[in-house]
Amino acid sequence: MKQLIIVLVAFLTIGNSFLTHDSVSATFNVIERGHVLLLEIDFDQENYIKFAESRSLKINKEDFRNYLYKTTSWSFDGEEVVPQILSIKSQREHTRVICFLSESKKNIKIVKVKNEFLINVKEHSNILKLDINNSFKDFRLHKNRREIKVVY
Repeated sequence: MKQLIIVLVAFLTIGNSFLTHDSVSATFNVIERGHVLLLEIDFDQENYIKFAESRSLKINKEDFRNYLYKTTSWSFDGEEVVPQILSIKSQREHTRVICFLSESKKNIKIVKVKNEFLINVKEHSNILKLDINNSFKDFRLHKNRREIKVVY
């Protein structure tokens, strides 16, 4: 009976490990905080290290900045914005990067985003969340949809 219980627990543990990554994605959340626009990026650290041409096994600001600039572009009302990395925090297999985008812009009319972040990972999606103008919109970008234009 003890062996049956051990086998059952092992089976459940292994089964749960296959369920932890149902979708392969990175999340890009643009938010207004007070007088600034911030960008929060959440992604799988292992995928970044494998596919982002990183020079190290640890995510550092310089490598991440270069990869972010190479794979994304941001425009608000026709003004190109370059994210400035404020912090990078990794916990277990996930990493969160906080970036400063710009001083807050009131009544944004048009947002254009190009996003090819980790697009070479099989079945990867980038989820863009826009929490601006007192409204929330989200979009899925992937291999066949790499750019969007959002009109408010």
